[in-house]
Amino acid sequence: MPRPAHRGPQPVPLAEIPAGPAPDLPLELVRRDIAGDRPGVPLMLRIRVLHAASHLPVTAAVVDLRHPAPAAPAAELRGAQVTDVDGYAEFRTVHPGRIPGEPVRIDASVHVGGILAGGRAVTYAGPLFVPEQIAGQITPGPAGDPDPHPIAGGPLTVVPRDRFDLAAGLLATITVTVGN
Repeated sequence: MPRPAHRGPQPVPLAEIPAGPAPDLPLELVRRDIAGDRPGVPLMLRIRVLHAASHLPVTAAVVDLRHPAPAAPAAELRGAQVTDVDGYAEFRTVHPGRIPGEPVRIDASVHVGGILAGGRAVTYAGPLFVPEQIAGQITPGPAGDPDPHPIAGGPLTVVPRDRFDLAAGLLATITVTVGN
């Protein structure tokens, strides 16, 4: 029996991306560790994917994440995971870099269906924002909108591993919904 569909902050919706030619996801990107040996504040990110109507977990969806590297925002860190039976995917990365004038974020895409599921893949996407009160202490530079209100995506729930030392690492969670 699956875990309860939702506990904690309200799930955020991801928008469906119109069908079209989608680039293949290279197999080397299917990994839990996005950061590798890159320097930065460690960030463990746990994403749960639920169906928007039923709030049941979406299993075997591919969660694809991208974000700027902390030392070089022009460089991108990317990785993907397949959701488990409870709809969870977990990643180890580093706190994203800041693009001047924009909120610190991780861009997420969730691919549901596809050849393995016997049909056309449907992709949902949206930004996942790091709260400015955390991002501002880690990533210097001009802040973006401190309270972005996107149509899709939303804020991550972020807590430090050590309340006295943010550099010790961060834990972040979010629940997203896909479908109608």
